[in-house]
Amino acid sequence: MIRRTTALLALAAALVGCGPAAGAPASTPTPSATAGGIPAVYRELAQCIRTHGVPNFPDPVLNSRTGKVDIPPGTAKPSESVMRACQSIVDRIPASDKGRPATPAELDRLRRLARCMRDNGLRDWPDPDAQGDFPMPKRLRDLGKRAMRSQLEACRQYFPEKGISVKDPAGSGG
Repeated sequence: MIRRTTALLALAAALVGCGPAAGAPASTPTPSATAGGIPAVYRELAQCIRTHGVPNFPDPVLNSRTGKVDIPPGTAKPSESVMRACQSIVDRIPASDKGRPATPAELDRLRRLARCMRDNGLRDWPDPDAQGDFPMPKRLRDLGKRAMRSQLEACRQYFPEKGISVKDPAGSGG
């Protein structure tokens, strides 16, 4: 299962969080843009998250600098069970909004983040893959964010604006 962070698209993948499906089928209609340029599917996802146990989850916002849909910084991530309940909505997010390979500059920054995390005591922190996701070993996933607080703070200067994205390594089974 893919795990991602902060951006609403990446809610299906939160900093040690959940995962969107590979891509919407070609027959899925493109969501219409309304309410300040936010496509309806993103608002629907936020409502689903609220309905399934996160009542104060905020509406998505359009990032004027990137043109992407985001959630406000500091928003708590939904649990995996909430994201599973909303998976049918996540599946309707346009494929162009999911799975974009990281740019060379983004990958460079993420590799510096990985090096920093290793230099600060997490020796098994992985390098990012081509998507910019970190294939996180089970030991680190099990530690959780709280156990990594000092490393996260020490390496904050390398964090991309959208946050970091982690996933289970291929074939790990969990």
